[in-house]
Amino acid sequence: MFARILKQSFRRQRRRKSLAALAVVAGMAVATAMLTLRVGLGDDLNAELRHIGANIVVSPASDSLPVTLNGVDLRPAGSGTLLHESDLPRIKTIFWTNNILAFAPLLDTQAQVAGQTVPVEGAYFDHPMVVPGSGQTIHTGLRQLDSAWSVEGAWPSDDGPQVLLGVNLARRLGLSVGSAFTATEAGRSVALQVSGVVSTGGAEDGEVVAPLRWAQFLAGQPGRYRQLLVSAITKPEDDFARRNPDQMSAADAERWMCSPYAVTIATQLRQALPGASAAVIRPVADSEGAILNQLQLLIWFITALALVASGLAISGAMTAAVLERRSEIALMKAVGAEDRAIGALFFSEAALLGIGGGALGFALGELLALAIAQRVLGHGLAWKPALAPVILALAALVTLLGSLHPLRQAMRIDPAVALRGEG
Repeated sequence: MFARILKQSFRRQRRRKSLAALAVVAGMAVATAMLTLRVGLGDDLNAELRHIGANIVVSPASDSLPVTLNGVDLRPAGSGTLLHESDLPRIKTIFWTNNILAFAPLLDTQAQVAGQTVPVEGAYFDHPMVVPGSGQTIHTGLRQLDSAWSVEGAWPSDDGPQVLLGVNLARRLGLSVGSAFTATEAGRSVALQVSGVVSTGGAEDGEVVAPLRWAQFLAGQPGRYRQLLVSAITKPEDDFARRNPDQMSAADAERWMCSPYAVTIATQLRQALPGASAAVIRPVADSEGAILNQLQLLIWFITALALVASGLAISGAMTAAVLERRSEIALMKAVGAEDRAIGALFFSEAALLGIGGGALGFALGELLALAIAQRVLGHGLAWKPALAPVILALAALVTLLGSLHPLRQAMRIDPAVALRGEG
């Protein structure tokens, strides 16, 4: 009898039930999409943010006091302590090696070009490097580290005589893509060609950005570099990350080292590179953490808003259904049906709507998350089957909560008044 009444309810009120089911589907689709993005986009968004530059800088531990102007190191290349280029492959042997996306050693010097003294920055562009112990070859340099740079022309190769010329320096020297010039320093001279003109909005706009080997040659410092920029996927810092590991218990210190904070990766880089000191570039790391936290808060807010809107829509649809069925409910009460039986009927209807709408909403939500990921990141996301039980439970909960007010209205129906057509 109960099943037949339930079946008749769905058959006679198709429009009302369809509206309620549509509200569940819409709410669960948005919730599924947001939760899928929350699970799948954290690392991807962090990786995308990492293309804007480095978040860790490595310098000699015993270096002399830096002297910079507008971001340009004014010390002679021979002053202070320099690091050994041959140690760089050790970077890919640390515990967080997979979090290291790119790195580029830098050596600042100067040279005479067309009678003018110009700053020269040597760096890797797309340098091949063999990972110790694995034989794997990776490519790293400014092309991966600063892929957001605006380059007119082409990036130089690390082995050729091509360089990037800062847009301001190119204008001052009257050079453009394809131009050739000679750089001279301390009797050392090299013929170079402009492969591209770069605009970064930073110090590079007034520099010659050359392959590291040519900066080392002009500076008379073969196999050396002064600074290393590292781009790593990190976890936003919290209070635990800011604690001093030397004052932690053994368990906490191990957990600290096994968390991909920028400071823990910097610590491991310092241990891997002899004579080096590694530090977090705070403005970059803090900005990334703030962006990711705000995105996560936005995702949770949209999810909550979708669930509330779905619950309100269900409440409205179910209230209208109760008003249409006043006579039916009154008749059931008149023949002896108890309130709990009527409540069980309504809750069963709500549960079926919730489970059915939740299942369809989950499928649509995964497709929506895929479309968003394709648009934002250029690649899809794997489906998250583990979210299905969560979404079904949320759908059932939202539907039942949305049905509470209509159920209370049904409980207050007076059979005598309703059957006489009053009230």
